[in-house]
Amino acid sequence: MAARELAVAALGAVCAIEGGKEAADQIGQVRQCASMLAVIRRETGSSKWMALTFTYMLMLAYAESRATYTTAVAPGVG
Repeated sequence: MAARELAVAALGAVCAIEGGKEAADQIGQVRQCASMLAVIRRETGSSKWMALTFTYMLMLAYAESRATYTTAVAPGVG
């Protein structure tokens, strides 16, 4: 149990997360992302595929957020 609390505190410090339930949700998202990359690395045996997956998802997230932002601030939307 002590190791678990230490891990949560360390992740909170690294991610600069504050708050109650929201903090737990954010830490869980960071942990899921890192573990998914580790699984991709282990299953493919290559860091290339891990980096490619990370880059693709990052670019996809940026494009979608940019499209949402552009739509939200479009003239006449309010």
